[in-house]
Parts: sequence; C-alpha cells; structure tokens
Amino acid sequence: MTKPHSQTLLSACIRGFPLNLDDMSVEAFGALQLRPAFGETALPVLTLDGDAFRGNIAAMMDYAARAGVRIAPHAKTPMSPDLAARLITAGADGLTVADGRQAAVMMNAGFDKLLLANQIGGEAAGTRLGGLLARHPNCALTLFVDSPAAVRAAACAADAAGRPLDCLVEVGIGRAGARTLEDARAVMEAVEAAAGLKLSGVATYEGAAATGDAAESCRRVDALLVLAGDVFREVRARVPEGRLVLSAGGSAYFDRVVALLGPVCAADGGATLLLRSGAIFFHDHGIYARALAALDARQGFGAAASASDSFTPTLRVFAEVLSRPERELAICGMGMRDISFDQGLPVPVGVYRAGQSLPLPAEMRVTRLNDQHAFVTLAPGGDLRVGDVVAFGLSHPCTALDRWSHIFELDGAGAVTSVLPTFFG
Repeated sequence: MTKPHSQTLLSACIRGFPLNLDDMSVEAFGALQLRPAFGETALPVLTLDGDAFRGNIAAMMDYAARAGVRIAPHAKTPMSPDLAARLITAGADGLTVADGRQAAVMMNAGFDKLLLANQIGGEAAGTRLGGLLARHPNCALTLFVDSPAAVRAAACAADAAGRPLDCLVEVGIGRAGARTLEDARAVMEAVEAAAGLKLSGVATYEGAAATGDAAESCRRVDALLVLAGDVFREVRARVPEGRLVLSAGGSAYFDRVVALLGPVCAADGGATLLLRSGAIFFHDHGIYARALAALDARQGFGAAASASDSFTPTLRVFAEVLSRPERELAICGMGMRDISFDQGLPVPVGVYRAGQSLPLPAEMRVTRLNDQHAFVTLAPGGDLRVGDVVAFGLSHPCTALDRWSHIFELDGAGAVTSVLPTFFG
C-alpha cells in the first residue's frame, strides 16, 4: 500500500539517530538492533512498542467485529502511511483525515478510500481540494458538510475534481456540526440542490460533547448521538435506496456510539456504522487510560472483557538524566518539544543504568517541563544518577507524535527494528 522507505537515509539531523554514526538506510539502521533504554541511540527519542501496537490493532478489530461495525481509523494521530497500511491490512475500511494536506499525504502513499472528517473551509479551499482529487482519480473521498456554505465549498471541490463527491451531514455539540434537526435539514436541502454532490449519510464526533464531569459527559454524548440518529432517519427518507453511512466514534466513547447508533443502523438494514477511532491503537498512560477505565465502568467493552486489560500503551520517550542539582530533583533531557503535556504531564515508567533495568525511585514524578528539560522530583536519597536513562509514558498520543519526524519502532527486547517517517508538515 505505501511506498517502501527501507532505503531512506537517516542521519544525525534526525532525533534519535546516534551522532557518531555515518548516514545509513532505515534497513541498515534496524539491523544494528540498538536499544534506547541502554543509551545506544541518541536521546531523547520517541519509540513505538511494535508488539503492543499489533495487540491493540487485534483488540480493536475484534471489538468492531463483535459489535458489527466498521472502522476507518483517524490517520491524524500518527500521520504515518506505514502504520496506516498495517491498519488497512488488519481490516480497516479506509482511513480518516482531518484536512486536505493529510488527504494528500495518504493519497500520495496509495490509499484510495478516505473520509475527510472536518469542514474544508470556503469555496477557494474546495477548489484546491478538487484539484488534488483530479490528480488522484481513483481515490474515493467523502466530505463532511454542516451548513449551506460548507455545501457550496464541497460543490466547488466536486466541480474541480470532475466527478461527484459523497457528503455526510455533520451534526455536533461543542465543535463544528449542525446543532438541530432543522439546521441539518437545511444542509440536506443544499446538498440535494448542488451539482456534483451526493447525500450519503450522517456524521458526528461525540468526544467534543464531553465535559469534566463523567455523568454529564455521558448525558451530552448520548443526546448528540440521539440527534445523529434522528438526522440519519431523515436522510434515509430523502434517499430511500442505496447504502448510507452513519459515522462517529473517537477513542473514549465508542461504546456509546455502538449502543445508540447500532440499533439505528440495524433497523435501517442498509447502513454502515463507521467508527473513526485513532488514538486507541496507541493508547497511553493518561487521558485514554482514564477513558478506558470509565468505559469499563460502563461495561462498554462487553461484560466478559476489559478494555483496560485489552489495550497497552505503545509510546515511550526515552531521555537521559542530565543533572542532579538537588537531593529531591533530577533534570532530564526531554521537554515540551518532545512529549505531550496538554492532557497531563509525562509519567516515569522505567529507569535504566548501564544496560540494567532498575526499580523506579520512590515518589518519582514529573512536576513541570521546559522546552527541552523535564523536572523530575523524587524522595530524598532516591537512587537516580546523571547518565541514567528514564522511560516516560505520556498522556494524549496525538500531541506527542506530531513533535517527531520519525518514530523508532522497538521489538520485544527493546531494540530498534525500524524507523517510520511521519508527515505532519
């Protein structure tokens, strides 16, 4: 599916590549079997646990099969065609992207079924997107529209592409999307009146409805999904024949999507319920760990299964201890330019010294980040030395991955097997 990159040259300009090595191909670098935990790569470095990633794919695809839904994973999380190809091979029904540039990356990599889960902008943006589609005539791209103005932009895209485009009416709370059934009707009427557009279903993103209160979040999420079901039934009344799509589902409330919209699709008999979860394949030690615990409390993964036990965090940033300026403080060479912090600070998950794994020092935690420094506190007398390597788990994969041009994939022994390029622009 993707263009091979095994011969792509790596160099010391890439974070993680050892400064003392000559430029070499990804294939040659993988053959060295270097271990970041033992300081054998340059640090800091972002790593992906390959075994955990494969396990998460299997767990989510198994869930989708049990629930009778399809999934088009959101590619914005890693922006990695190599990882996207693994999801397609495992049974994903296309990919989701967030904007035209992301669509271009995936089209250029050979993917031919995309869902653009966002408004595209105005008519000029539509014309630009249509020009991209004209260069990729075999790519089926479905658009979101939430207003007559968005429909006009989509029509410009269809005109520039020289072919019809499918449109999903987006409803929403807290972000884009038509807010009421009446607003959605205006969107449907605009699509029906536009040349080159096809009314193909309904979409929403329930995660934007969540608040800091768990019970209120579920109430708001459920209300949005009920609205999406009502809008879908109206779309079906206008499109009595043919298959339609009903799409929702991030990585925190996909169980509610299945519970409320699954019956809508089953009653219709000709609809596909399409999830767009992306971060779930990476999981984390923070926001999604909490989300899956809440999902388990709802028994949303099935009474006999635990989501928390089924998914494993895949991402680590390894960094070196640079300084021990105080008895209860260590400074590590990793900061806001290397790891996410918008949904919680990193979590120390491992300490290594001279090729040996050590117990985590008591009370060890990250208290703040600078651009390239982590402030790590620990109990007085904690055994952490300059030169030790610390593995940090993270909260929110999306805003960690986008800081890196390459992801270093590790095998079960913690050795680098491949280096995967990302395309965040």
